[in-house]
Amino acid sequence: MKKSIAYLSFSLLLLSSLLLSSCKNKTGRPTEQEPTADTRIEWQETLWDFGEIKEGETVTHTFHFKNTGTENLLIKRIETGCGCTTTEYDPKPVPPGEKGKIEIAFNSEGRYGRQYKEIRIFANILGEEVSLHFSANVKP
Repeated sequence: MKKSIAYLSFSLLLLSSLLLSSCKNKTGRPTEQEPTADTRIEWQETLWDFGEIKEGETVTHTFHFKNTGTENLLIKRIETGCGCTTTEYDPKPVPPGEKGKIEIAFNSEGRYGRQYKEIRIFANILGEEVSLHFSANVKP
C-alpha cells in the first residue's frame, strides 16, 4: 500500500513537471501568451465620464495605452459587463514602446440614471487583468 502511494505521488510529481515544462518554448523562456515581468501596460486614463446623455444615445470613447515593457504586449480578450457596451481593438501584438487603443461604445437604450460600467482586459501582463471604467448619467 505504501509503495502504491509513493508510486502515485511520484507519478503526479512527474506529470506536473512535464506540464510546467510544456508551457515554455525551446529557449526555456515563457511563451508570448504568458505574463512576464517584462510586459507592462501604461494607460492614458482608466476612467471616463460621458457626463449627461439622452436615453437611446450611443456614445464612444477611445482608451489609449503604451507598452512600457521590453516584450510584446498581447491582449488576449476583453470582457464587458453587459451587451450595452462593445469594444474594438487590434489583436496584433504591440511591440515595446509602441501605442495601442481600445475603442468602446455604450448604447444607453433602455437605461436610466447614473450608469457605472467596467471593461476587463486580459493580457500577457503580470496580474493578467486590467479594468477600465466609464460612467454616464442617462436622462429620458
